Amino acid sequence: MLLEFERLEERDPRDLQRVTQLISYLVRHQFVHAEDRGGASMLETLHRSHLATLVADYVDVAGYRLVVRETEGWAGILPDVERIGFQRLRIDETIVLLVMRRIWEEALQDGEIYAYGSAPTTLNEAYLAYQDIVAGTRRAALSVAAFREVIEVLERRSIVRLGPIDVEAQDMELTVRALITTVAGDDFVASLDQILARPVEVTEAAGDEKGEAL
Repeated sequence: MLLEFERLEERDPRDLQRVTQLISYLVRHQFVHAEDRGGASMLETLHRSHLATLVADYVDVAGYRLVVRETEGWAGILPDVERIGFQRLRIDETIVLLVMRRIWEEALQDGEIYAYGSAPTTLNEAYLAYQDIVAGTRRAALSVAAFREVIEVLERRSIVRLGPIDVEAQDMELTVRALITTVAGDDFVASLDQILARPVEVTEAAGDEKGEAL
Protein backbone atom coordinates (compact mmCIF):
# COMPACT_ATOMS: atom_id res chain seq x y z
CA MET A 1 0.00 0.00 0.00
CA LEU A 2 2.75 2.46 0.96
CA LEU A 3 4.60 1.53 -2.22
CA GLU A 4 1.56 2.46 -4.31
CA PHE A 5 1.41 5.86 -2.65
CA GLU A 6 5.13 6.38 -3.23
CA ARG A 7 4.76 5.52 -6.90
CA LEU A 8 1.85 7.92 -7.26
CA GLU A 9 3.90 10.67 -5.61
CA GLU A 10 6.69 10.07 -8.12
CA ARG A 11 4.30 10.14 -11.09
CA ASP A 12 2.04 13.00 -10.03
CA PRO A 13 2.37 14.73 -6.64
CA ARG A 14 -0.86 16.63 -7.28
CA ASP A 15 -2.81 13.41 -7.67
CA LEU A 16 -1.36 12.15 -4.41
CA GLN A 17 -2.49 15.38 -2.74
CA ARG A 18 -6.02 14.89 -4.13
CA VAL A 19 -6.17 11.30 -2.90
CA THR A 20 -4.83 12.25 0.53
CA GLN A 21 -7.34 15.10 0.84
CA LEU A 22 -10.26 12.84 -0.08
CA ILE A 23 -9.23 10.06 2.30
CA SER A 24 -8.73 12.54 5.12
CA TYR A 25 -12.17 14.05 4.50
CA LEU A 26 -13.91 10.66 4.41
CA VAL A 27 -12.20 9.53 7.61
CA ARG A 28 -13.42 12.69 9.39
CA HIS A 29 -16.89 13.03 7.87
CA GLN A 30 -17.70 9.59 6.37
CA PHE A 31 -19.46 11.12 3.35
CA VAL A 32 -18.77 13.82 0.76
CA HIS A 33 -21.50 15.47 -1.35
CA ALA A 34 -21.20 17.35 -4.64
CA GLU A 35 -23.19 20.33 -3.34
CA ASP A 36 -20.93 20.96 -0.36
CA ARG A 37 -17.94 23.26 -0.48
CA GLY A 38 -15.10 21.46 -2.23
CA GLY A 39 -17.21 18.34 -2.61
CA ALA A 40 -17.42 18.35 -6.41
CA SER A 41 -13.64 18.54 -6.84
CA MET A 42 -13.09 15.70 -4.36
CA LEU A 43 -15.65 13.54 -6.16
CA GLU A 44 -13.84 14.18 -9.44
CA THR A 45 -10.87 12.31 -7.98
CA LEU A 46 -13.02 9.18 -7.98
CA HIS A 47 -13.75 9.57 -11.70
CA ARG A 48 -10.21 8.36 -12.35
CA SER A 49 -10.29 4.63 -11.83
CA HIS A 50 -6.70 4.19 -10.62
CA LEU A 51 -7.16 6.87 -7.97
CA ALA A 52 -10.54 5.49 -6.91
CA THR A 53 -8.94 2.05 -6.55
CA LEU A 54 -6.23 3.50 -4.34
CA VAL A 55 -8.81 5.16 -2.08
CA ALA A 56 -10.90 1.97 -1.93
CA ASP A 57 -7.88 -0.16 -1.06
CA TYR A 58 -6.81 2.25 1.66
CA VAL A 59 -10.17 2.32 3.46
CA ASP A 60 -10.53 -1.43 2.99
CA VAL A 61 -7.46 -1.92 5.17
CA ALA A 62 -9.29 0.00 7.91
CA GLY A 63 -12.38 -2.21 7.57
CA TYR A 64 -14.51 0.03 5.37
CA ARG A 65 -15.79 -0.14 1.83
CA LEU A 66 -15.95 2.79 -0.54
CA VAL A 67 -19.41 3.53 -1.97
CA VAL A 68 -19.92 5.95 -4.88
CA ARG A 69 -23.38 7.08 -6.02
CA GLU A 70 -22.87 9.51 -8.89
CA THR A 71 -26.58 9.98 -9.62
CA GLU A 72 -27.11 11.06 -5.99
CA GLY A 73 -23.97 13.18 -5.95
CA TRP A 74 -22.14 11.52 -3.08
CA ALA A 75 -19.45 9.07 -2.05
CA GLY A 76 -18.70 7.64 1.36
CA ILE A 77 -17.25 4.85 3.43
CA LEU A 78 -19.41 2.25 5.14
CA PRO A 79 -18.18 -0.22 7.77
CA ASP A 80 -17.72 -3.84 6.80
CA VAL A 81 -19.82 -5.19 9.63
CA GLU A 82 -18.35 -8.67 9.30
CA ARG A 83 -14.86 -7.36 10.05
CA ILE A 84 -15.21 -4.44 12.44
CA GLY A 85 -17.58 -3.10 15.04
CA PHE A 86 -19.15 0.32 14.77
CA GLN A 87 -20.39 3.05 17.02
CA ARG A 88 -24.06 3.00 17.89
CA LEU A 89 -26.06 6.20 18.04
CA ARG A 90 -27.98 7.46 21.04
CA ILE A 91 -31.69 6.79 20.72
CA ASP A 92 -32.52 10.50 20.28
CA GLU A 93 -30.07 10.76 17.38
CA THR A 94 -31.52 7.60 15.87
CA ILE A 95 -35.06 8.99 16.04
CA VAL A 96 -33.95 12.15 14.24
CA LEU A 97 -32.49 9.99 11.47
CA LEU A 98 -35.83 8.21 11.19
CA VAL A 99 -37.58 11.57 10.86
CA MET A 100 -35.21 12.56 8.04
CA ARG A 101 -35.90 9.27 6.25
CA ARG A 102 -39.67 9.73 6.50
CA ILE A 103 -39.50 13.34 5.31
CA TRP A 104 -37.53 12.16 2.28
CA GLU A 105 -40.03 9.37 1.55
CA GLU A 106 -42.99 11.76 1.76
CA ALA A 107 -41.28 14.16 -0.65
CA LEU A 108 -40.66 11.26 -3.04
CA GLN A 109 -44.32 10.25 -2.93
CA ASP A 110 -45.38 13.86 -3.55
CA GLY A 111 -42.95 14.26 -6.46
CA GLU A 112 -40.98 16.96 -4.65
CA ILE A 113 -37.51 15.50 -5.17
CA TYR A 114 -34.94 17.86 -6.65
CA ALA A 115 -31.37 17.58 -7.97
CA TYR A 116 -29.40 14.57 -6.70
CA GLY A 117 -32.59 13.18 -5.18
CA SER A 118 -32.77 15.82 -2.43
CA ALA A 119 -35.96 16.66 -0.54
CA PRO A 120 -36.64 20.23 0.67
CA THR A 121 -38.18 21.07 4.03
CA THR A 122 -37.46 23.46 6.90
CA LEU A 123 -36.01 22.99 10.37
CA ASN A 124 -39.32 23.88 12.01
CA GLU A 125 -41.29 21.44 9.84
CA ALA A 126 -38.78 18.70 10.63
CA TYR A 127 -39.04 19.43 14.34
CA LEU A 128 -42.84 19.17 14.20
CA ALA A 129 -42.48 15.80 12.46
CA TYR A 130 -40.06 14.73 15.19
CA GLN A 131 -42.49 15.79 17.92
CA ASP A 132 -45.27 13.78 16.24
CA ILE A 133 -43.17 10.62 16.37
CA VAL A 134 -42.07 11.14 19.97
CA ALA A 135 -45.63 11.98 21.04
CA GLY A 136 -46.63 8.40 20.26
CA THR A 137 -44.11 7.11 22.80
CA ARG A 138 -43.27 7.77 26.43
CA ARG A 139 -40.02 9.48 25.55
CA ALA A 140 -39.29 13.10 26.36
CA ALA A 141 -38.77 15.16 23.22
CA LEU A 142 -35.57 17.04 22.54
CA SER A 143 -35.78 20.82 22.76
CA VAL A 144 -35.67 22.59 19.40
CA ALA A 145 -32.11 23.71 20.19
CA ALA A 146 -31.01 20.13 20.95
CA PHE A 147 -32.81 18.93 17.81
CA ARG A 148 -30.91 21.48 15.74
CA GLU A 149 -27.63 20.29 17.25
CA VAL A 150 -28.33 16.75 16.05
CA ILE A 151 -29.22 18.11 12.59
CA GLU A 152 -25.91 19.99 12.53
CA VAL A 153 -24.07 16.73 13.27
CA LEU A 154 -25.84 15.15 10.30
CA GLU A 155 -24.92 18.17 8.18
CA ARG A 156 -21.23 17.72 8.98
CA ARG A 157 -21.56 14.22 7.57
CA SER A 158 -23.28 15.57 4.40
CA ILE A 159 -26.52 13.68 5.14
CA VAL A 160 -28.54 16.92 5.25
CA ARG A 161 -27.89 20.55 4.50
CA LEU A 162 -29.03 23.58 6.50
CA GLY A 163 -29.57 26.93 4.84
CA PRO A 164 -29.08 30.36 6.41
CA ILE A 165 -31.45 31.37 9.18
CA ASP A 166 -34.52 33.41 8.22
CA VAL A 167 -34.60 35.90 11.08
CA GLU A 168 -38.16 37.00 10.38
CA ALA A 169 -39.57 33.47 10.20
CA GLN A 170 -37.13 32.13 12.80
CA ASP A 171 -36.59 29.13 10.57
CA MET A 172 -33.98 27.56 8.30
CA GLU A 173 -34.21 25.71 5.02
CA LEU A 174 -33.34 22.04 5.45
CA THR A 175 -32.46 19.70 2.60
CA VAL A 176 -32.63 15.96 3.21
CA ARG A 177 -30.37 14.17 0.76
CA ALA A 178 -30.93 10.82 -0.94
CA LEU A 179 -27.98 9.61 1.13
CA ILE A 180 -30.47 9.17 3.98
CA THR A 181 -31.79 5.96 2.37
CA THR A 182 -28.31 4.44 2.67
CA VAL A 183 -27.64 5.67 6.20
CA ALA A 184 -31.15 4.80 7.42
CA GLY A 185 -32.12 1.79 5.34
CA ASP A 186 -35.25 -0.34 5.55
CA ASP A 187 -33.78 -2.59 8.25
CA PHE A 188 -32.90 0.50 10.25
CA VAL A 189 -36.47 1.82 10.05
CA ALA A 190 -37.99 -1.54 11.02
CA SER A 191 -35.67 -1.94 14.00
CA LEU A 192 -36.28 1.59 15.22
CA ASP A 193 -40.06 1.15 15.02
CA GLN A 194 -39.65 -1.81 17.38
CA ILE A 195 -37.53 0.29 19.76
CA LEU A 196 -40.13 3.07 19.82
CA ALA A 197 -42.86 0.58 20.61
CA ARG A 198 -41.08 -0.59 23.77
CA PRO A 199 -41.79 1.01 27.15
CA VAL A 200 -39.17 3.50 28.29
CA GLU A 201 -36.97 2.07 31.02
CA VAL A 202 -35.13 3.97 33.74
CA THR A 203 -31.80 3.66 31.95
CA GLU A 204 -33.35 5.06 28.80
CA ALA A 205 -34.64 8.09 30.69
CA ALA A 206 -31.06 8.68 31.79
CA GLY A 207 -29.99 8.66 28.15
CA ASP A 208 -28.16 5.32 28.28
CA GLU A 209 -30.08 3.42 25.59
CA LYS A 210 -28.42 3.04 22.22
CA GLY A 211 -30.26 3.07 18.95
CA GLU A 212 -29.33 1.71 15.55
CA ALA A 213 -25.76 1.73 14.26
CA LEU A 214 -24.37 3.52 11.25
